[in-house]
Amino acid sequence: MTDIDLLADVTAFLNREARLLDAQQWHDWLELYCEDAIFWAPAMRMEGGYTNDPELELNLIYMKGRAGLEDRVFRLGTQLSLASTPLPRTRHFLSLITIDLVSETDVQVFANWQVAWYADVRGQQGRAGSYEYVLRRTDEGLRIAQKKILLLESDIDGYFDFYGV
Repeated sequence: MTDIDLLADVTAFLNREARLLDAQQWHDWLELYCEDAIFWAPAMRMEGGYTNDPELELNLIYMKGRAGLEDRVFRLGTQLSLASTPLPRTRHFLSLITIDLVSETDVQVFANWQVAWYADVRGQQGRAGSYEYVLRRTDEGLRIAQKKILLLESDIDGYFDFYGV
């Protein structure tokens, strides 16, 4: 596989993830994740920069293992999640998708993102930042082993969840 083919596969995979989130196809979205996946949005430090150790420092979101994401999806299905009722409509936009490092099993990927969403309660809002992925090659194709979400903003106004970042 050439570098161009790999970049095309990675881009298509990331676009599929965004499309599944926007379509609220949560169970298909979960299938993109490895069982031991890490989903992490570090917090911003007071002196600047992001927290580095999700086990010892503050995080906006930290889920170790796909089970944490499955729990969030379950809560959305019960409609008991106050932060997600009513569920906003989202649109994810990705740009500057680049492959940083390739090993025999993993592909490290960087991408910029922006999410626009509309909720009847708060109107239209948006967020932006960058993603750092570790994608694992499996028999079923690429899967997300780690997704690190770096928010551009340092102050979070209101709630957010996995579908809005």
